Amino acid sequence: MSRNRTTSAATIGIIAVAGLFLTGCAGGQSKAEACSIVQTTLEDAQTELTDSVSSFGNDPVAGAEAVTELSETFSEANDKITNEDVKPESTKATEALSGFAEQMEIAAADPDNADQTALTDAITEVQTTFGDLQTVCQG
Repeated sequence: MSRNRTTSAATIGIIAVAGLFLTGCAGGQSKAEACSIVQTTLEDAQTELTDSVSSFGNDPVAGAEAVTELSETFSEANDKITNEDVKPESTKATEALSGFAEQMEIAAADPDNADQTALTDAITEVQTTFGDLQTVCQG
């Protein structure tokens, strides 16, 4: 009888400890998980975005729409990121991409009078923020 109680107590103890470990694991997102969200989102959009943006001169509306779609998709992905190291950088990248999408839409509406400086600044901001995000994910 005593052996059954010891086995039951040990089983309950193991379940309790396992529960604590599982609770601890469920509470936070690893850097690798957060960076995987970023990478997957960008990989999924890369081909379409490259094709659309490269044809911007011939079809500025399609190029602007592609950047806007990427911006929205990346924003949705950013909402899934909770890692405290990755989130600040992914948020900056999201904001920069949104700003670039806005500039692309403005340029598409009136390509002859597009503000090249604003477009260049927006592209530079995207490159900088995504470079910073990449640095965090590689570190």
